Parts: sequence; C-alpha cells; structure tokens
Amino acid sequence: MNENKVNVYVNKKHIGNLAFEDEKYIFNYLLGASELVSLTMPIRTASWNNKKLHPIFQMNLPEGALKEVIKNHFSKIKKMDDMNLLRLVGAYVLGRVKFKEIIENEDNLALENILTSSKQNLFSELMDKFAIRSGISGVQPKLLLKAHNKTTMKFEHYIIKSWEKEYPNLALNEFFCMRAIANAKLLTPKFYLSDDFSMFIMKRFDIKADNSYLGFEDMCVLTARNTEDKYDGSYEEITRVIKDNIPAQNRKKSLKIIFKAIIMNHFLKNGDGHLKNYGILYENDYSDSFLAPIYDVITTTIYIKNDIPALKLADDKLWWKEKTYKTFAKQSCGLSNKEYEEILLECKEAIRITKNEIKDFIGNHIQAKSFLNDLMSKWQDCIDGKK
Repeated sequence: MNENKVNVYVNKKHIGNLAFEDEKYIFNYLLGASELVSLTMPIRTASWNNKKLHPIFQMNLPEGALKEVIKNHFSKIKKMDDMNLLRLVGAYVLGRVKFKEIIENEDNLALENILTSSKQNLFSELMDKFAIRSGISGVQPKLLLKAHNKTTMKFEHYIIKSWEKEYPNLALNEFFCMRAIANAKLLTPKFYLSDDFSMFIMKRFDIKADNSYLGFEDMCVLTARNTEDKYDGSYEEITRVIKDNIPAQNRKKSLKIIFKAIIMNHFLKNGDGHLKNYGILYENDYSDSFLAPIYDVITTTIYIKNDIPALKLADDKLWWKEKTYKTFAKQSCGLSNKEYEEILLECKEAIRITKNEIKDFIGNHIQAKSFLNDLMSKWQDCIDGKK
C-alpha cells in the first residue's frame, strides 16, 4: 500500500484519491465522480493542491485527549502524521467523507446503560475501546459510538463527551446551556446527561434514517481555514457564508437562527462559539443546503473569569453593547427592528425558563447546587444592563 496515498469515499462511493507528494497534499476526483467532497471543492479534472491538509479532510481529525490515546496505541508502529491518522480512523471519521470503506460494527451497547452506569471509569473504558473508531475534532475528550435507544427501538449514532479536572462539571454546564438553547426555540440535536453528571451525550445529526450521510461542513472549511485558525474570522463572515451557500428559501431563517445563537452566547457567556461550532448540512450541494442545529454551547466564564467571545463582531472581540448587536442584526442579518426585539425577548424568556428548570433539578440533586448556582450567576438576560 502506498503510504502517501489514501482513497476518499463519499457515502460509500470511492470518489477520489488524496496523496502527499513534494510537500503538498493533492486531491483528485476519479473520472465520472458524481459526489462532491466539499462545497468548496467542486468536481473538476484538475487537482486540488494545498500545502496543508485541505480543510474538509482535517475537519474531523482527532485532537486533544482522543488523539493522545490513538498515538499511544500506534506511535510505535506508525508515525502519527495526518496521512497515517486518516488511514487509521478513516472508516469511522465523523461525516460522510471517509478514507476507508465504512465498517459497520454492532457492539450491543444500550444508551440507557451508558446513562445510568455507576462505573466511575466508564468513559475511560469506552475511550480505550472506541478511540480508534472516533474520528472527531475538539480538544474536549469525546467519542463516537453506536448504541441501542429503547425509545426508538433502533441502534443510533452518538457523540459522548467527558471532562478533565480543569473543567469541573462540564457535562452539567453543557446540558443546561443546551437546554437554554432549546428553550430559545433553536434547533438542537437530541442530548442527554448521564446520571452521575460525568458524560454529555448527543445524538448525531448528520446521519439519516437509512444510515446514509448528509454533507456537513463547518465554518472553518467554508472560509478555507485550517482547524488551528478556528478563532480567526468574524460573525459577519459567518453571515456572508450563509448568504453565499444557503439557497434563498432557507437563507432568511438561517440568518435569524445565527443571530439568535449569538445573542444566546452573550446571555450564557459562551466564549467558545468559534468557526468549528457552526456549520451547514446538505444532501447534494448548494441547492439544498441549510444551517446545522446549534451544538457545543457552554458557559466559559465559569472557568475563565474574564473570557471574551471567540470571534470578532464589528472588528472587535468583547461582550458588545446593544447598538453593535442591533447594527449587526440589520446590516448583516437583514432583520427588522421588530424581528430584533422579538429575538431578544425569546432569548430572555429562554434564560428564565432554564433557570427554573435548574432550580427544580437542584431540588432532586442537592450535590449539584453549588456549581449550578454559580453557573446561573454567570448568565444574564439583557444587554447593556437594559431589562
């Protein structure tokens, strides 16, 4: 096997080859290929060349704790460069683009058992078993696996996240931030919290009922940036991507969604709304694309007291004044004053509802009281102190 080359598959079809030659990554579509590897890389006879791995191929490469586990298992056998990492996790990497033929595994896991397990080291056990099957980006420890859901009576695909000592109760944090997002009437994936609060579990939103894949591309890919540049760019740039890549029938709705998500980031003090935490889904190409559900929302200021937003708005990174948001809503999102005010009211109400949910939760889980009270103290339901 050529160590400098991998096959590229889209929904189980071999559509091209990726090679590393002369210090460049070179992708070529096969003759007659009909599936796009990326909205940013349309089918053509010429090669797609890049000095760094193309953003679509690095989008879901393992990072952080997951990458360390994989390296520890295989570094004695292979050099853990990008090509070998793709080769190792290629059949399992998140999304419809794979680098080996998909291997279906049935592990007889049950979602209920994962959620209710009393094992203190369950996530570590899952990490040891499923790390090599988990092509997913992000520094937070996370895994991909398939488990049986007794509610739907089907095996379904999930992302399981844990947390490290420097971010205590991260699963609780994400669970209630995502509850706030859902209460703001924003679409989210289905998500769960384990009974011991150690794991946040999210159902994947890129897999259809027939187990084929929707195309998914994050804003790093769509702005031609590498993963390490996820904190570059601006929220205005995200709105331009939406206008350029989402058809007219979905565009206005998508701009309202992204604006509401940014306001919720402000209320929840989420300083990690970077380019990889927003994306677009599609069936075929630009003609049927739409904004992905909102995911990966946490209150970062509970860990980093003076944290700031992940991306620029009005050429600055700070918790902006209402005038800035109102200008952005009008000029970048095309919202009227009435739409702007309605969104602010819906976000304020979402915070109120979620705080009540947390208070009810504390009544049954007194051990979480201190952290959750601290979490709520970081939240706000206004901009500029305006109630």
